[in-house]
Amino acid sequence: MVVTRSATSSPVKKSVGKGNTDVAGQPEESLRHFVLPNDVSERARFVLLRHPRNGNVERFLFCPKRGLFQFTKVDTPRSDPRSLFVHAPPSATTSKGEDDVVDEDPTDPRRDGSISKSAEIFVATPFDLAFLLIPLVIPSKPPTGKHLFQPADDIFEQHIEDDRHLRYILENGRDHVQEAMARFCDTIEAGDEQMYRPNEDKTLGMVMEKVKSAIEHRLPASLEEKFVARALETPVLSVKRENTQTSTKSESISLDDTESVSDNLDSQSTTASTAPSAVFSEVSMSTSSITEVSAAVPQTLLDLRKQRVVLDFILASYIPEAIAHRLKAKFACKDSPVDFKPLEEHMKSLAALRADALASRSLGDFSRKRGLDDDEAADMRAEKKRKQDEEEKKRKMGESRGVWDLKKVNVTGMKKMSDFFTKKPAGKAKG
Repeated sequence: MVVTRSATSSPVKKSVGKGNTDVAGQPEESLRHFVLPNDVSERARFVLLRHPRNGNVERFLFCPKRGLFQFTKVDTPRSDPRSLFVHAPPSATTSKGEDDVVDEDPTDPRRDGSISKSAEIFVATPFDLAFLLIPLVIPSKPPTGKHLFQPADDIFEQHIEDDRHLRYILENGRDHVQEAMARFCDTIEAGDEQMYRPNEDKTLGMVMEKVKSAIEHRLPASLEEKFVARALETPVLSVKRENTQTSTKSESISLDDTESVSDNLDSQSTTASTAPSAVFSEVSMSTSSITEVSAAVPQTLLDLRKQRVVLDFILASYIPEAIAHRLKAKFACKDSPVDFKPLEEHMKSLAALRADALASRSLGDFSRKRGLDDDEAADMRAEKKRKQDEEEKKRKMGESRGVWDLKKVNVTGMKKMSDFFTKKPAGKAKG
């Protein structure tokens, strides 16, 4: 059973403050909690592999039956510190007979559970093995000539020489490796052996299949709102304002002409005074009109925008940068799998409209002290404020309980400690 508790209200706070130690009295290593699939085989292993995008070594799970899994960290916000209390079930009792039962060992350190200072949980999520193999098969620099067909053992020979974790995958997951390579390589049969040749066009086709699958399963609502709907919003084109014009007339009116003048002014939607002399003002009210283009966006542009967002995410997350640039360049060719030109032209027109709208606002609205910031600037300010709040809370958490209690003491009217250590004023000499 796993229970999350607040760091300040944990019932085992005293034992944690002394430091977690094992039976031998040595400091216990920090615990990490992994959520694994239920039906992994007994040969499943944790492996350390280089991430295909940045080359950093990360922990993966490889199962010869299920394939490769990446660990996604699920953590609580820093502003809400949490710890994990893991209580292991009682040791399995061993029956010697019908009446003889061995109780659990009271000296077992797991008897009272274990505490992890951080509430991090790593969840195993499926990871396509093809992305891991792409940087090993496709060279980072474009070749001068055509690639040659090679067996898988020859392709990975130099990579597995000093990498026992990658070697374990190739030896125990041969079927997974061959299936993954067949999706981005050309294949031929040479006797009883399969041979492979990298093909960037086929690689791009594999990526587009994943893009299509992600769109069919629907994008997360927050991602679609921020990167699709807002990106295609039509901005305000112009703000038209008419300056207020005021004309003043001063006339002397007798009591006899008051009614006729009043009737005349009523017809002109003006205000009259019944006094013998009055001042009349004819004011033309200022008007403000905002012109907008219809917010309806064609479905074709929405689909193209979704494809572009998912494509950029995949290329930026799972494909090496040099290879990703070459794959992006293929969309400018005539035989491109998707024509993004209508979307690019529409985005350029929106950018021009946003620039015009921003210029019209800055020139036409002098009542504002600041111009209207875009969403990105507002997000940056909110993120900066959130980080400052987190640092402030973290700084307060680092203060001791005594310092925290002293801040609550009412020191009104009390002297400062420095007042007791001032030099005594020199007395006057007696005459």
